Amino acid sequence: MIKCKFVRYCYFIVLCGIHLLESHAQDLRHPEAYIQAYDSAYRYPYPKRWDVIELIHPVLFKHLGTKEGLLFRNKIEELAARHHKDEKGVLIAQISKMDYLQRTSKVPLSEFENWYKMCINEAERLGFEEIKASFAFLYAANLTLNYQKDVLALYYLHKSVEYSEATKHIISPIRREMLFVGLSRIFYQFDDFASAINYGKEVEKYNLGVAYQFLTLDVIGTSYLKTKSYQNALLYFNKGLKMYQKFFAKDSSKLGWKGILVGKKAHVYKAIGQLDSAIYYYKIGIEDTRKHQLLDNTCGFAINLADIYLTQKKIKELAPLVTLAQESTRKQGNEFDKFQLHQLLSRYYTSVGNFPLALQHKDSTRFWDDVLEERRGKNVQIQADLQLETERRRNTELRLVENIRQQQISRIVAIVIVLLLSLVVFVLILRQKLLIKVKEKELEIQRQEVERQNLIEQEKAKRDLIIAQMKLEEFTNIIIAKNRQIELLRAENTKTDDSFSIQQLRNNTLLTDEQWENFKNLFDKVHVGFLHQLREKIPGISPAEVRCMALAKLRLDNKEMAFSLGISVNAVRNVWYRLRKKIDLPEDATWGDIVDMIS
Repeated sequence: MIKCKFVRYCYFIVLCGIHLLESHAQDLRHPEAYIQAYDSAYRYPYPKRWDVIELIHPVLFKHLGTKEGLLFRNKIEELAARHHKDEKGVLIAQISKMDYLQRTSKVPLSEFENWYKMCINEAERLGFEEIKASFAFLYAANLTLNYQKDVLALYYLHKSVEYSEATKHIISPIRREMLFVGLSRIFYQFDDFASAINYGKEVEKYNLGVAYQFLTLDVIGTSYLKTKSYQNALLYFNKGLKMYQKFFAKDSSKLGWKGILVGKKAHVYKAIGQLDSAIYYYKIGIEDTRKHQLLDNTCGFAINLADIYLTQKKIKELAPLVTLAQESTRKQGNEFDKFQLHQLLSRYYTSVGNFPLALQHKDSTRFWDDVLEERRGKNVQIQADLQLETERRRNTELRLVENIRQQQISRIVAIVIVLLLSLVVFVLILRQKLLIKVKEKELEIQRQEVERQNLIEQEKAKRDLIIAQMKLEEFTNIIIAKNRQIELLRAENTKTDDSFSIQQLRNNTLLTDEQWENFKNLFDKVHVGFLHQLREKIPGISPAEVRCMALAKLRLDNKEMAFSLGISVNAVRNVWYRLRKKIDLPEDATWGDIVDMIS
């Protein structure tokens, strides 16, 4: 009841929204001007939105019955979906468009196949699983109606059921009902009466469209009749008649429906041997269907009533029924009606003694029996081929799934290998970095050790230098002190210049070769490179001159140098004279000038 209220409410919204549009002349060149007609649908989420869209579509510009007009309103539906950025709505428009095109003109099979595959793939991409059942059903219905691809049609009917079952928790009740209505009717056309009954009963669970429910009751009842389940057939024909009285008795477009159900009830009564009831209902059925030009039903009812009259030998009542049966069968009868008609006429002409006509119709009976047998064989073959096709496709799907699984496994293995290789590379890089860090640390330790050793060496050198300087200063001071002491002793001992004490003091200051080596080592530490530079700048300098220059570097005068070297002052002057000549110095030059020149 709530769902019915929802449908009526949506229908009211649609009518209100479209009223203003229909009050003006439409320009079929500009469908984009009318997309607001679908705004009411976009107030709802899916699945309700789909229901409202399909309620709007048949009402929108319903007076435009031409192909251009129908395609025009379909274009509005598609543009509205694109305007609202609703990709699912575009797919719904695709269904409406293809359904109309297939009903009005046969679309080339390759184009139809491509359309189906594209729509199914798009539905999968969008996650719009509930629409796949509708695509598969539309595809299946047209495969059998327009392309005579019965095996594929049955295959895709089952795919439609599969899609529907997979999405039954989200699919709209309207969609489910419409699908089961269609499934029931198409399975009936394939003589699959068990499936027709099964899906027809599903329709009974819904309370949405009474017209669809009424037609489905007829399909269920007829399927029971075909399977000789007569009580069930009678039950469903009676349900249909009650619904007819409640909903359609005053609908002029559906007045012939009553005659169809009544005539089928007559079939049931004839089958169970209640011939009086059968005759009563056949008469009503024949009158009603004939009156409303439903001759495809009239012929069957007339043939079966005539058969009863022939069995009862009511020849008078039989003749007009034979004529009616022939006329209605010729106009709208199917293969089974023609078989029954010729079977009846063969018996009829035999009963009236017209054996040539009886034989002629007997031959026709055999012909149509062969046609029906071929049809039955075809249906059996279709079912067998369906099993093979289903098995083939299932194997193909399994192989595809297996290939996908293998690809996934291969992808996972590849990813694992890449990850492992990446891990190995990472570990190697990390190890290399650690080795580099360790090496850098070792180098840093070595550098620090070298720096420490250098500092030690520097400290030692500084210490040695200080010691050397101190010894040189001490040596110099000793020489100066002793020289002064000698001067004092000379002053005090005026009697003689060469007193024993002075001579002894001088002997203590003589520089031996060993002393000179010790002195030179100390001197080199304090005045690094001086002696080397001296020999380079004054080639051929004598050892005595070197010793005088070393003492001159210490700023000793001639007397101090003489005392230190154990020679006379004149000897020092002679050394100075020779050295000045070697380097071509002026006469007023001093020892200090030469030292400064060397330094």
